[in-house]
Amino acid sequence: MDKLEQLFAFVENGDNEEAKDLTNALLKEGCSPQKIIETMTDGMRKLGDLFEKKEVFLPELLVASDALMDVMEIVEPLLSSADQVKKKRVVIGTVEGDLHEIGKNLVGMVMKANGYEVIDLGGDVSIQKFIDTAEKEKADVIGMSSLMTTTMKEQQSLIEELKRLNIREKYKVMVGGAPISQKWADQIEADAYCVNAFETVRYLDSI
Repeated sequence: MDKLEQLFAFVENGDNEEAKDLTNALLKEGCSPQKIIETMTDGMRKLGDLFEKKEVFLPELLVASDALMDVMEIVEPLLSSADQVKKKRVVIGTVEGDLHEIGKNLVGMVMKANGYEVIDLGGDVSIQKFIDTAEKEKADVIGMSSLMTTTMKEQQSLIEELKRLNIREKYKVMVGGAPISQKWADQIEADAYCVNAFETVRYLDSI
């Protein structure tokens, strides 16, 4: 196993301190930040494929994503402006009345690891806060999570409010969460139904 493979093994196992130490060692040895990011991205995509096949599970993804963010904090400042491709700015949150955040947090971590600028509003987020933040931060995408059937309607209400304000076309709107389906996304005229973090990144890469 070479050192880059070892680095991802540390990330995959949630060995944060070992991952940070090896990242710093690789950089001192002349390994490029781009190569480290490329290796981490490829590794997380493979991990995402295993997640979709139910060969790894949510707790494993969370520890890997947390370790990955530690690595990214070290290497991202070392990229030159020419290397940093401007990616979309995404506002995410769990809708009002719903405090569940684990899935949303994972989505945010994976988006950040893939170069997206993520503004995470947390849980129990009002429609007004979603919109005010998206407008203030000049976001490209709004992502709403709902983990309870009783809060699903908040996703629809936000889209209706964007229409009422004549700003619907400014934003791509993603929806997700346990009770959400493609049928629901189509019904409320969302731009995308994202079944998991990796599907979310694939959608963002496609637009």
